[in-house]
Amino acid sequence: MRETALLCLLLSACMALTACSPKIESSNLPAVTLAPALSVYQPPDGDEQRKRIETVMLYLPAKATQQLAAVPVKMSLPPNRHPAETVLSRLFSFTGDEVSEPIAKDTEISLYAGRPVEISGNTATVNLDASALALNNAAMEQLCRAITNTLCQWGDIQYVNVLVADKQTGVDIASSLPMGSLRKTKNEESLWEKQASSGRFTLNATLYYPALLGKGVMAETRAVTFFDSSLENMVESLLVALSSKESTDINTCVFPELMALLKEDIYITTSTTGGGQEIFLSFLSEANDVFINAGIPRSIMVASITLTLTTFLPNIAGIRIQVGNETISALAPTGLVTGKREMQFENGLIRRRDFTPFITDQIPVYYANERGKLQKTLVTVPSNESQNVRYIFDMLTQDADQYLSARGLKKALAGGVSASDLIGYTMEGDTLLLNMSNNFSESFNNLSTDESRLAIYSIVNTMCELRGIRRVRFFVSGEQPESFSDIIFLPGEFIRNPGIVD
Repeated sequence: MRETALLCLLLSACMALTACSPKIESSNLPAVTLAPALSVYQPPDGDEQRKRIETVMLYLPAKATQQLAAVPVKMSLPPNRHPAETVLSRLFSFTGDEVSEPIAKDTEISLYAGRPVEISGNTATVNLDASALALNNAAMEQLCRAITNTLCQWGDIQYVNVLVADKQTGVDIASSLPMGSLRKTKNEESLWEKQASSGRFTLNATLYYPALLGKGVMAETRAVTFFDSSLENMVESLLVALSSKESTDINTCVFPELMALLKEDIYITTSTTGGGQEIFLSFLSEANDVFINAGIPRSIMVASITLTLTTFLPNIAGIRIQVGNETISALAPTGLVTGKREMQFENGLIRRRDFTPFITDQIPVYYANERGKLQKTLVTVPSNESQNVRYIFDMLTQDADQYLSARGLKKALAGGVSASDLIGYTMEGDTLLLNMSNNFSESFNNLSTDESRLAIYSIVNTMCELRGIRRVRFFVSGEQPESFSDIIFLPGEFIRNPGIVD
């Protein structure tokens, strides 16, 4: 009898749990939500920037061996941006413990104010304060290795460039040999043993290609072969590399043959204003039309060449560019993803720092296609917005651009939904909480069941591509009603739905 009673009790519990499951609409599109649970979350009122506690690895010298070893450290990481800058600041401020030493014992290392870390493609460019110039070659090598190994613990970063005060320092005392883009290495591997003062060599270099539709530039790092280490020949090899690319996974275009468009030989001179070397490039007058026909605005052309040359080549103060008889001393850029600003180059010297706003990244966004499903698409965004929930939601409300429209893609959200319909958001663990307006909820009245699912999962799938987000919970004006217009069952949390994606 006791066993029978226990069995009945278990069956009753199972029936009760079944009643908690989300209701299923008959449709060809699968719905994936978690069963609703008692909400312990408060709906966000505005954007609440709550930090996350995570364990990260810092690569530090071990006291016993002086070799780098991974040290696990719990840290508070910021939302809405990559943790790279926060983690590097912690790496540099580490003062030592019973097993590990500071990364630079006698020198205070810090990030360069205003332009500390850029992330584009699969490459991070770290800009150190001028204090790093006090390090000798061995100490600089260990610092670069520690930075690279620490940043490469995240799968989105595979290559690292290290600059000091906006300049590549090189690997020799004369600052003439390039370091190249670094990859994670073991202690016994030398970072720059392949570089030689003469002869042919191959190094990884970060090339900044024009993004499609003139929306900035994006990094692609790959191996480039150089005839020798003279600056003129290294400039030529980089310009040739910009006229071809290996990856088809990034939304960029290649330059026309840049070397064929040069009117004069590449010229290098010692800078009288910026310290270091200046590169002079003189293009034929017809280069203007060639770039325009290739879909590359002048500002993007200058940004791409400047960032590529100054990131790789050591001790470059800046670049001077002439097209026909015109020396470029100012730009009215049309190539920024967000915003436009007039640019003036003092004494006609174009510097790397002028073009950091042009650097972009790409993120996966889910749009509706012509077959009634979602399609994962890589979209260009400013590099500092690639983890910004509000910026990305705003993108989902915008009509598709001409590049996406030509591929048969369109936004899945209903017309009339705008960025202002996101009242607020925050993170709780791995759950993103979105507080939406009544207008957002009412927009589903004009959508079919399948269109409603596409709309919801365009948000859910896109947000679940961001770091640390595995599920999404919706509120409407601070409440969690049962449904969006009797179509989408709302209580509980939505998880990524691969079955709705082509």
